[in-house]
Amino acid sequence: MSSTVQERAPRARWPYWPLLPAAILFAVLFLIPVGEVAVWAVRDDAGWTLAALRTALADGPYRAILINTVSLSAIVAAACVALGYPVAYFLAARTPRQQRLLLLFIMTPLWISVLIRTYSWIVLLGREGLINSLVKVLGLSDAPLHLLYTRGAVYAAMIQVLLPIAVLTMFSSMSAINRSLLSAARILGASPRQAFVAVFLPLSAGGAVSAGILTFVLALGFFITPALVGGPRDMMISNVIAQQVSETLDWSLAAALGITLLMTGLVIVGIVSLALRRFTQLNAEGGSR
Repeated sequence: MSSTVQERAPRARWPYWPLLPAAILFAVLFLIPVGEVAVWAVRDDAGWTLAALRTALADGPYRAILINTVSLSAIVAAACVALGYPVAYFLAARTPRQQRLLLLFIMTPLWISVLIRTYSWIVLLGREGLINSLVKVLGLSDAPLHLLYTRGAVYAAMIQVLLPIAVLTMFSSMSAINRSLLSAARILGASPRQAFVAVFLPLSAGGAVSAGILTFVLALGFFITPALVGGPRDMMISNVIAQQVSETLDWSLAAALGITLLMTGLVIVGIVSLALRRFTQLNAEGGSR
């Protein structure tokens, strides 16, 4: 009897088949193009060579620009998390109707082109821009302030572009936290600050780290913003890659720089992920609704 039931029982399906379309798209749109770029990095007209990779990794201007790109992206990501966390926390504590209205305001900048938003900073920070005009009217300075083509302008423009993404990422994580845990901590004698630090902050740390990683990876590839509002010292590796492709026509070096940037990002994200797993205690059991 038992053998008959076993024979009639349907075979278990492969549990990962819903991921197959996404895996195919990932392979076609990412793995194959990146593999082709990797081949360009180690091959030129003369054949296989590591000259382009040596140039990209050598102690010189390209390494300095790569370090500048990583440091600038890390600062922007940290600023986005620091500025976006209170906004996401406030948003998660609102009623559903209020959340829908506030989310509309947060997502509105995402509907506008990054190019247009970057040009708006030129209007604000230029010598005849809105800020300098206001400073002149108020009599705070006779000479125009040097605001454009500075590192501060690059920080402001990049944070403005990436901040909504950080807020939405952290809000998604905070919305899944069971608020009754904070009430339970208060009942047990914790102050509002102690309840936040001991309960809410550890449960929302994963979302904050995810937002930081996402904004960091996106900032690594920024091209338009530093080119328009930054100075020569604010050049990022994407600008150099574009120069190699369009001006010097050195596709091997451009590919080597691109692969170097990709591997650097993967290594940093991997280290951060391992550090999060090693040094934080995120126990989601009972913490979600």
